Amino acid sequence: MWNLLFLIALMSVSNKGADHLSRITKWLEEISQYIRASNNHYNSVIDSKTVSAEVDLSKQIAVCWLKVITAFESQEMGEDYYASATSTLTRIYQSAYKATNDARQHDKKITEIAERLAHIATEDSMSRRILSLECERDGAILPCNTLPVAENGRFFGQQDILEKLELHLTPSDTRASLSSVALHGLGGIGKTQIALAYAHQKTHDLDAVLWIYAETVDSIEYDFSSIAVDALQLAEAKPGDHQHNIVLVMNWLRNTSAKWLLVFDNVVSGSVFESFWPVSNHGAIIVTTRNPFFGSFPADFGMEVCGFDERDGAEFLLQMALHRRRNLDGEIEAARRVSRDLGGLPLAISQMAALINARNYTIAEFADIYAKHGCRLHGETKPGWVYLGYENALDSVWEDSFKKLGESALSRLKTSSFLDCGQLRRQIFMKEILHIVLEGPDFYDYESIVGNDFEELVRHGLVQSNPFQGTYHIHRLVQRHVQANIVGTEKAQEVFEAAAGLLLDKLPSERKNKYDDEEWILYSQYIPHVLALTRNYEHSQSTSTSLKPSIIFVDLLINAANAIHDNDFSGGVPVLLDTATSAFMKWPEESRHDLTWAFLLSVKGMYHLTTAEFIESEKEIIECLKIRERLLPSNDLLISLAYSWLGMAVGGQGRYAEGLDFLEKAGKILEGPAGDAPTRKQVWRYNISRNYYCMGKYDEAEQMLIAAMEEAEGWYQEAYGHLTFASLWTRMGRLSDAKTRVDIAKNILEKSGMSGHRGWLYSYCAYRAGIVAMLQGRIEDAIAETKKAVTFGKRDKVPIGILSRCTHAYSKALGMDASRQEDSEKQRLEARRLRSEMPSKGGNLDDESDEAFDMLVKMDHR
Repeated sequence: MWNLLFLIALMSVSNKGADHLSRITKWLEEISQYIRASNNHYNSVIDSKTVSAEVDLSKQIAVCWLKVITAFESQEMGEDYYASATSTLTRIYQSAYKATNDARQHDKKITEIAERLAHIATEDSMSRRILSLECERDGAILPCNTLPVAENGRFFGQQDILEKLELHLTPSDTRASLSSVALHGLGGIGKTQIALAYAHQKTHDLDAVLWIYAETVDSIEYDFSSIAVDALQLAEAKPGDHQHNIVLVMNWLRNTSAKWLLVFDNVVSGSVFESFWPVSNHGAIIVTTRNPFFGSFPADFGMEVCGFDERDGAEFLLQMALHRRRNLDGEIEAARRVSRDLGGLPLAISQMAALINARNYTIAEFADIYAKHGCRLHGETKPGWVYLGYENALDSVWEDSFKKLGESALSRLKTSSFLDCGQLRRQIFMKEILHIVLEGPDFYDYESIVGNDFEELVRHGLVQSNPFQGTYHIHRLVQRHVQANIVGTEKAQEVFEAAAGLLLDKLPSERKNKYDDEEWILYSQYIPHVLALTRNYEHSQSTSTSLKPSIIFVDLLINAANAIHDNDFSGGVPVLLDTATSAFMKWPEESRHDLTWAFLLSVKGMYHLTTAEFIESEKEIIECLKIRERLLPSNDLLISLAYSWLGMAVGGQGRYAEGLDFLEKAGKILEGPAGDAPTRKQVWRYNISRNYYCMGKYDEAEQMLIAAMEEAEGWYQEAYGHLTFASLWTRMGRLSDAKTRVDIAKNILEKSGMSGHRGWLYSYCAYRAGIVAMLQGRIEDAIAETKKAVTFGKRDKVPIGILSRCTHAYSKALGMDASRQEDSEKQRLEARRLRSEMPSKGGNLDDESDEAFDMLVKMDHR
């Protein structure tokens, strides 16, 4: 380079070199222009192709200079120095010029293309800014949103919740105060999807829609920092400085006049509210969480998200599955079945729809497969089902919550998995027996532990609380998942026994029944759990890991059947008795307790009284009585009860004198210690009074009823007593007195509360009122009352013989109206049909007398 400068200096003072100097100057100017153009291109466009071309051009220029310098250094000084140097430089220049020119032309073409693209991008950016009215306000670039996914075009249902959000949240009104809602519910129930749907609806109305993934503090800090740097583009934001950026965003939310919505998704810890809750005079916040307690503070209120009902769940499944399946036979009904089995959980339905699509099942085919392998299918994933926040299979949704549970709460959840998932009550888990209030620190400590356990389960979204009904609900898929992890392990039998023991505490044996007002109603609350436990037991018998039928389990089944044999709303007594029988027979013969078998026979006999299977009932109670007389003292209460039930069984067959003999034997035992419980004697007096007036011994019947009514306590026994009197007066033709008694009974039932509107007694009251009205010629009253008797009987699932008799009475009442003969005939045929479906086949169907229908019900209903 110094030699080149020296050459130029010599040429500047030499006449010979003037021409060469001008030529060299021209070359340098041209090459310098290439260099300037190259630098300009490099500074304006820096895509990879242009940079590559610039490097090529620079390379050619560097080679050129190198050759020039080398030429001067190798040139010997002399007379021909200038000519020789000029000749050498000319060759170098011509070669370099061609190379640099080719590189420059290539560079120029790429640069022109890049400049056009940059110009288009600039115009597009300006257009978007103009169209969106993007501008800087309060130091932020608006509008902006950080929603994690595009709007879900297949979002389904939940319009009621969206409407409630719209009603309460006021993100568009900068004059309104800060509004907030916490969406809470089970994992996979659709909380996040609802929040996304609402947020996307608001993007056109708001300046900023901001989304925070709030499961951990780290994720919260990262998202807030990203909002400051990338979304709002706050001037003072610093990439990576999360704490600084959080303060900037909080200050902006507090001071801005912009309209904003902030979503905290999947909140786990209350620290979100302590450290990241904005202090602002306007705006709106949505929280999604499994913890319902976050719906009380600082959010304005909580909104529980529940699964789809059977119909909507089926429609969602049909939408997610291939559309052609809707038109196949049985697909809609199969979709409803799947929806019901999945408990309407949107995540589960979405995942199973993906499985249906992937394997090209019909929904009906899948429904059958799921019934056999449900829990196994929960572990599979297929493309197309992923929900935001749940990239894993369904069975992993609750695993994290299970891991966080304390030992006591987890134990409570495992026990609950064997029970009915819909109506759990804390009382089930209390140690005390019904009606016995235990005092002292042990009981209260235990009650506190149970309360804390359920609070923990609710907090983790595994159990839903209904404070108005005092119940808890476990989603069936959570229940199945918990149970699937237990079945087949040594823990299964232990948990099964624990569940049976808890329920047995609530359902006393035959010896401890009190027959008071609310006893059978309270007991009926536990029957769904006993039936659920029974189903789990029966299901296990077909597997290699069957549950063992312990004495606790058998006693529970018998006690449950005994508690509701007269008021079986669930229709579960036959299931309980059949399972108890098969379970008892599975014991080794030497381990079978005779008194347990006698109790089972006693309850079977009582149940067959209600179904009018009097012969079967007589056999069972006779066998029960023999065992008890062999093993128990002659004055034992259980022998007295067996005599009473036997008297009712033979009396039901019309053998009233023989029945009276057994009832009198029962009464003699009740004169001793066995009769210490007043309700025992009272029930016995009612039963024997019925036997008396069925024999035509009205005076004896009246004396027994008077004595029973003197001891009656509570609406149930009082109403029953007045109806028994009404039946007696009707037989004696004292219709006015009978009507008075019926009216009193109706009034008692009406004032008793909702519990009085359930069970056979309410249907029987309407029946008795209808009979009296018919005999008095009050046609409209007779029709209305007998119709109510049929309606209540169907509702409360009274035995078919009772329903048949009510229908017969309804037919007779309608027949009293000349204009309703056709209706009367329909009811007559219906009564005949019902008789034919009785276990006893209803006797002689052609005998349609009142006496024939009376023989279809047990004696204390006559």
